[in-house]
Amino acid sequence: MGCLIIVKHRLPMGQTAGMEGADASAITAELACDPKSASLARRLVANALTDAGHGAMVEQASLLVSEAVTNAILHAGTPILLTCSWTGSSVRVEVHDGSPVLPGVRHYNAEATTGRGLSLVAALASRWGVEAGDHGKTLWFELGTSAADAEVDDVEAERRRSMVTVELLDASPALLLATIEYGEAVLREMALLSLGGELDAVLPGGWRLPNFDVGPILAVATAARDAGRERVDLEVALPPEAGDTSLERLRLVDVADGLARQGRLLIQPAVPEIGACRHWLYSQIHEQWSGTAAQPWRLPDLLQPARVAAVLPAEEVASLRTTAVATIVADDANRIIFVNDLAGDLLGWESDALVGQRLTVIVPPALRERHLAGFSRLQLTGESQLLDRPFAVPALRRDGSEVAVVLTISAVKGHAGRQAFRASLRRRSH
Repeated sequence: MGCLIIVKHRLPMGQTAGMEGADASAITAELACDPKSASLARRLVANALTDAGHGAMVEQASLLVSEAVTNAILHAGTPILLTCSWTGSSVRVEVHDGSPVLPGVRHYNAEATTGRGLSLVAALASRWGVEAGDHGKTLWFELGTSAADAEVDDVEAERRRSMVTVELLDASPALLLATIEYGEAVLREMALLSLGGELDAVLPGGWRLPNFDVGPILAVATAARDAGRERVDLEVALPPEAGDTSLERLRLVDVADGLARQGRLLIQPAVPEIGACRHWLYSQIHEQWSGTAAQPWRLPDLLQPARVAAVLPAEEVASLRTTAVATIVADDANRIIFVNDLAGDLLGWESDALVGQRLTVIVPPALRERHLAGFSRLQLTGESQLLDRPFAVPALRRDGSEVAVVLTISAVKGHAGRQAFRASLRRRSH
């Protein structure tokens, strides 16, 4: 759809939901499912409110409508109906799309690459909500009004009464959050590529985001992580349809991860443990819905990455061989690609025997999930709070004992755009 229909009209008294006052006016615009529609919506709302004398609300309204329309473009894949209405004291914006999937506020790490839209709406709007209908949903927000919260309708109340609890036993909150964040990021890229027709062969039926809300899982996992829990039994209340839609989401993220492994996405493929956690999570939801008893999470034994190991430039290898500090280099698949003799001696390994192994082989078991979660986030963002700054950590020796080291990690470039990470280890003095 390439057309744009804008209708300016005056609303009779009482016809603008949640707004007070006579002489309310509005604009309505039909937008294409195209990335350009977000900036177009922003301009339409800004111009309308400026002309109507609501200049003080233009900045916030423009920001929030851009986030709402972008969310609809990425996750609905349908034409979008934008309505902006106003009275002498308040502004209301509605963004309608044809998808039944109800969005939720996400609570990601500060370095996350996705999930900001509804957090901004919730933080800046006076009121906001999402209303489901027979032909999709409407995300709305209001500015400049302090009207009372809307009552929960009978359909939503019944939906909440039918929620079922899923147990995620012995879960790693950090790894769960990294798993979901990876899924959200890779699906976001899939959505953008599908808009340009680049994935027609992979998705012959077109793009459709599974109707599965990860928000409840994010909420309980975030609370456990913030409480300092490394492993914990979690309970998550999910709606009735989640038993089937969890498998839909698993399938689509698996497809996206496969495309990443083929180099067809900008995002790096997930490390194997993230994939294992993904399959455990969504399979547990489906199986418990089918009446199967909950099974605890178990970190798999040192899985091998599917990607070919990165190659360091010859000059980088020559420099590493002459360094006077114990040094290990791992690539972007979490595989050790270089070890000097000092590092081998420190960890009780022959240097050549460590090359090709997963980096987790020198990480104590109790810290492996935290390491994998941080590594996954580094893949997504290219940034880490741990890069280029020393920190104390135990390292695992070949005989199973631990050695306290001060670790400094820095990024280095491999061939063909691949990235690697250099770790310098110094024995920590007590």
